[in-house]
Amino acid sequence: MKTNIRNRFKVFFDCNDKLLAEAQSLRHKVFFGSNGKDKDKFDKYCTHLVVVDKNTRKAVGAYRLLLGSVAKKNLGFYSEGEFDLHNIKKNCKGQILEMGRACVDKSYRRFPVINLMWKEIICFIAKSNVTYVFGCASINDPSPEKIGKLLTYFKKSHFSPVKFRVYPLKDKEYPYIEKTDDVKVEEEKDILRFIPSLVYGYLKMGAFVCGEPVWDKEFNTADFFMLLDTSKMNEFYKRKFL
Repeated sequence: MKTNIRNRFKVFFDCNDKLLAEAQSLRHKVFFGSNGKDKDKFDKYCTHLVVVDKNTRKAVGAYRLLLGSVAKKNLGFYSEGEFDLHNIKKNCKGQILEMGRACVDKSYRRFPVINLMWKEIICFIAKSNVTYVFGCASINDPSPEKIGKLLTYFKKSHFSPVKFRVYPLKDKEYPYIEKTDDVKVEEEKDILRFIPSLVYGYLKMGAFVCGEPVWDKEFNTADFFMLLDTSKMNEFYKRKFL
């Protein structure tokens, strides 16, 4: 008899200290490829979502969420350490939500772990009356040529309205981007293969890219700021997760 895959996993929301420590260990393993703990000053104020494999009792997926109402009372948003968010704070009305530190254990990426997390996130968005979701989306191969073509593609198909534009902070500006005026049709297939599946998923949901990327020296990634208007989320994904 086949085991129901979904019954193999349990999703914990706003987890305890033990699970948070496991999530931090998983993040370090995924982001840096080694043992350790990826943690920062924002963890204390975030709601943490962790997926556990019931068979091994180990954390295999994680996300962290920071509501605007909480950020305002404490340290602000993680993204503010990379981008000027003046336009986001001014023009995104209502309750806003920052998402980040998304990761899935490499050996579990054939399972629907990310879908399980998004199902819970969509419910959280609905219950919390979230109007906009945003965060930094990382590209792991930050070569100037690839980032230049990716930026051109985003400008052509997925750039935000001007009122939602963000700008890299001075010390976070990308050192050099090999910019191009256009992307050929035959190049778009290569570009789509280059986009991480999580980022591609955000675009399919209806998210915008809000400007040029920053260079995250700690993770050696190009970080694009992405924004989703929840009222305009792709109906397919609403039905899928709700």
